[in-house]
Amino acid sequence: MLETMDKLRFDCYRLGVVKEHLDEMEPVLRNSDMLSFDIAALQHSAAPSNYLSPNGLNGEQACTLTRFAGMSPNISSVGIYGYSVENDTQQLTATQIAQMLWYFIDGRWQGKHESLLAERDAFFEFNTAFAEIDTVFLQSKKTGRWWMQLPDKSYIPCSYQDYILASSNEVPERWLRAQERS
Repeated sequence: MLETMDKLRFDCYRLGVVKEHLDEMEPVLRNSDMLSFDIAALQHSAAPSNYLSPNGLNGEQACTLTRFAGMSPNISSVGIYGYSVENDTQQLTATQIAQMLWYFIDGRWQGKHESLLAERDAFFEFNTAFAEIDTVFLQSKKTGRWWMQLPDKSYIPCSYQDYILASSNEVPERWLRAQERS
């Protein structure tokens, strides 16, 4: 399955990576068109109706991810799947879902405050080169979020870590994956 996802140029992040580097998921979710969240991704303690595994994301991590998705200006569909009311003791899973939706809505509100990339005075601009490729990084003065320029002069969401890698003459993986898709 992972090979198929890679061949189709989808980004795939394993649970351990997501949990360890949760902030790195913000640029991944920033340009999302849709969010599909399966309750089975949550640990049993955060979603008691999930009998598949005791491991997974905790409730706070799930809320953070849905907030990141809410900040996407492109999102048009949100679905939370796998909820079983019959297995939901004390409605804790329902409460978790409600909190995730609240964080999604909070993300929508936060995302509305981001400047458009065309409004260059709303961004700090950093010029750098990696692997003999000149590029520009933008950081929002309002939200602190980052974008990096591709060779076709378009911008993709990125993180401060991508900027640090590029400044060290290393090619950020996010840049490589975007190039593979173009």
